[in-house]
Amino acid sequence: MEKNVHYDLFDDIKKYVPKSEIKEVFPEGIKETAFTDPAVITFLRYYYDSHLPVDVTAWVRVNKPSETLLYAKGFGTQVCFVRDTLYSIFYSYEEAEHNPVMVISTHISKSVRLPVYRIHLKEYNIEIILRYNFHNWIISIDSERPLDFDHMGLFDQTEVITHQYCEGFPKNKVYGCYQDDPTRFTIDITSQYDVYTFFYLLNNYLKNIDKK
Repeated sequence: MEKNVHYDLFDDIKKYVPKSEIKEVFPEGIKETAFTDPAVITFLRYYYDSHLPVDVTAWVRVNKPSETLLYAKGFGTQVCFVRDTLYSIFYSYEEAEHNPVMVISTHISKSVRLPVYRIHLKEYNIEIILRYNFHNWIISIDSERPLDFDHMGLFDQTEVITHQYCEGFPKNKVYGCYQDDPTRFTIDITSQYDVYTFFYLLNNYLKNIDKK
């Protein structure tokens, strides 16, 4: 049976919020049945804002957009694509629980508040930062070794993307172009299918690089 979302929120609080912080705002504590209270959702939303990173599932539980927004459905589709589809290229569900997709920052597009994601490929010491604004995907990769693989022309390897086009990215996570430095680069990919293909090719390269 699927666990009740209220209990999921209770688990999130125990994971991320010190008891002292809860006592300060809710002197009588928070009971598991209290999660229909908008004050609890609001408290968590603002707490996460000032204590990022937080795992994307916990973040989404308290940041769902209003259903009246035109792009509200796109919010859930985007999150599921990153958390479930892209991440499953690298990790099983069980592995992902111990190394989840994290939200490190946010940005707003089409009036919807959206996450900036962090994927950490621990075994390769690779950090991936990405965001989608309903138009294109910006992806920054920081690797300890050059990623010299055939990316099949999925992005322009000479394009330098400035910080203003990397909504929500910390400035120190925006790099130069792939051609100049294949260890640290920022790229622009429009199609979701191309993003999936890029990650698939990257994973295949990483799994086989030490076999060469």
